[in-house]
Amino acid sequence: MGSQSKEIVLGIDVGTSGARALAATAEGEVLAEAQVAIANSLADNTRHEQDPREWWRAVCTAAKRALKKLDDVTSPYAIGGLAVTSTSGSLVLADAEGQPVRHAILYDDSRGAADAEDLNRRLPGEAAQFNSSFSLVKAVWVRREEPATWDRVRHLLHPADWLTGMLAGQFGITDESHALKLGYDIEAGTWGTAVTLAGIPAEMLPRVVRPGTPVGTISRQAGEETGLRPGTPVLGGATDGIASLIASGACERGDANTTLGTTLVWKVLSETKPRLAAGMYCHHHPGGWWAPGAASHTGPGSLRTEGTDLAPAEMDRLAAGHLPSSHLCYLLRSQGERFPFLNPQAETFFEGNPATPAESHAAQMQSLSFVERWGYERLEECGVAVGDAVFSTGSAAASPTLSQLRANVLKREVHRTRYPTAAFGAALLAAAESLFGGDLKSAMRRMTQVSESYRQRPEAARAFEEIYARFRAACARRGYL
Repeated sequence: MGSQSKEIVLGIDVGTSGARALAATAEGEVLAEAQVAIANSLADNTRHEQDPREWWRAVCTAAKRALKKLDDVTSPYAIGGLAVTSTSGSLVLADAEGQPVRHAILYDDSRGAADAEDLNRRLPGEAAQFNSSFSLVKAVWVRREEPATWDRVRHLLHPADWLTGMLAGQFGITDESHALKLGYDIEAGTWGTAVTLAGIPAEMLPRVVRPGTPVGTISRQAGEETGLRPGTPVLGGATDGIASLIASGACERGDANTTLGTTLVWKVLSETKPRLAAGMYCHHHPGGWWAPGAASHTGPGSLRTEGTDLAPAEMDRLAAGHLPSSHLCYLLRSQGERFPFLNPQAETFFEGNPATPAESHAAQMQSLSFVERWGYERLEECGVAVGDAVFSTGSAAASPTLSQLRANVLKREVHRTRYPTAAFGAALLAAAESLFGGDLKSAMRRMTQVSESYRQRPEAARAFEEIYARFRAACARRGYL
C-alpha cells in the first residue's frame, strides 16, 4: 500500500431489503456509502425466498456507486481489504461451480418446523435445540421435499459465503458465526452431532474460518463487475448480528447489543458460555468473548404504517405523545415466532382500537420495546449477566423516540455509535486484519464512538411496568410463553 495512499477498508452487508457498501478509514470515518434495493422476494405465511443473483447485482451496483463517491472525496487511496455480512440462518444451495440450484431460503422461512422437531427429538438431551430459522433445518427440508434439486447440490452456503465466493472466485468457505446455524460446534471446532443425524454429506459442508480470516482476493471477473481492483484481499465475513455487535460499541463484559433491523436480535458479551434455552444460540465473538443471544421474527420490519403518508421521523414524534399506550400488540411479518418464545403457529395480534395512526404507531413501538425486554429477561434466566448498557444498531436505532422508550422500558442506558450498521461491522472486520495486525479489539476501540445516549426516566419507567405485565398476560392467553 503506497505511503501517500489513504488506507481504506470496505464492508458489504446484504439484508432482506437491500445491499449496502461502505468505505471507512482506520479512524472510523465513513467516506462513502451506497445502498441498492433488492426486489423479487417470494413470500407468504411460511415461505420466504430470494434469488441470490439479485443480491449479486445489488452488490455490484452498490460497490460501483461507493467507489465513485470515494473517488470524488479522496485520492489517492488503496483498499486494504473487504468483508461481507448477511442474515443468519439463510441458506444458499449451490452446484460445483457455485451457481445456485434454486432460490435461497431466508432465515424466517418456517417450512422446516416439523423437520426441526424431528431433529430435536433425536438429539441428546443436553444438546442445543434447532428451529426452522437454522440453515441446517432448511437443508433437511429441501432434501426431503425437493430430492431432484438436492441431487444437484455441492455447496451448502449462507448469503455472505456465496457472495464472498462470487468476489474471490472460489466457493465452499463459511465463517464461525454463520456455521453455527448449519450445526457447527464452535467449542469442539467440528461439525456437531445434529449434522450427522441430519444425514448431511461431508462433501457439502463448507470449510469454517474465523471472521476476518483472509480467504482470497478479488477475481478478475468480479473486478470487472464491481469496479474493485483484482487482487484486493477478501476476508471471511460474519452474520449481520455479529457484524452489528462489532459495530455497536459494545466491548466490555455484560455489554448488550440490540439490533433493530427488519427483526430484533439480542447479543450480550460474556466471558463464559451459558446454558442455552429454546431459541438461543451462542456465537464466539471474534474479539475473544462468548456472545449468547437470539433473534426474533418481530422487529421494526413488522411495523404497520397504513393510513398515513408521514415520514417515519414525524410519525415517531406524533406517537411520543401517546406513550405509554393502553393498546397491546405483537407484530409478526409472517406466521411463527422463535424468540423470546418458540411457537411456529404464532400470529400477529392487536388488542384495542387506536383512533389515529399515531396511536397505533405508539402501541407498535411500545410492543417492540416490550419484546426486547422480554428477550433480555429470557437471557438472564439462562445465567447471562446483562449489564447496564445496551448498544443499539440497525436503522430503527436512529429514532430518538424509540430510543428513549426503550431506555424507560429496559431500565438501562441505551447508546448508539456514529455508524451502528452491519456494513460498518464488516468494514471493522476487514480493518482488524488489514490495518490493525489482526487485533479486532484495537480496531473496535479506535473506530467506534458513541454519539447518542438515553437514560431511563424513573417516573416514565414506572408507568410502563403495569402495561408490560398486561402485555405478557395477553401473550400468555395465546400460549406465547
